[in-house]
Amino acid sequence: MNKVILGDCLKVMKNIPDNSIDLVLTDPPYGIDYQSNMRVMSEKFDKLSNDNNDSRFDAYKEYHRILKDNTVAIIFCSFKNYAVDYIELEKHFNIKNAIIWHKPGGGIGDLKHSLLTDYEMAIVCHKGQKQFNGKRIGSVWRISKVNPNKMQHPTEKPYPLLERFILYYSNENDLVLDSYFGSGSTLFACQNLKRNFIGIEIDEKYINIAKDRLRQKTLL
Repeated sequence: MNKVILGDCLKVMKNIPDNSIDLVLTDPPYGIDYQSNMRVMSEKFDKLSNDNNDSRFDAYKEYHRILKDNTVAIIFCSFKNYAVDYIELEKHFNIKNAIIWHKPGGGIGDLKHSLLTDYEMAIVCHKGQKQFNGKRIGSVWRISKVNPNKMQHPTEKPYPLLERFILYYSNENDLVLDSYFGSGSTLFACQNLKRNFIGIEIDEKYINIAKDRLRQKTLL
């Protein structure tokens, strides 16, 4: 059932049947031509593929098609384009929440003119009505970011953050899709939490990193 696929997700998802996915959890390129200002990051990673266009909007329509009824798509986004992503997602989904990931320390950025960017956002989109697991919690989650020296991808999300989404919005043996999986953190979380997964990534370098993580069954 578990699949790691190299390719353009817009093409790959055409082969995923309607109403077959239990959860979409993904962090697409934000269309902002991102490059970290941190020296350790800018020297370690190239710019992201497809981060200078809005191709992710086409993926949103596909998510609605392949998701089962009464399920959720969780889409990370930047504060710079939250408004446009919200509008595009609202064409297909019932939007219930925006989760604020408070990441203490934030990024560097413009030290003289810009406040510390110590959060990211994820839009929670329902196809129908998905009841969450456990008790009701708040929508601001304070979780430490990945140590830059250990990151395998420039926008890598921490395991505890992904784990919380997966536990809250899916069940064991469910099928989770991450169509922009980067270094495979979502897939790793699914493996550890007994969820099945389909992961799609356009960059072969990250495919190999993800396969190593899954094979070793340990955080890098």
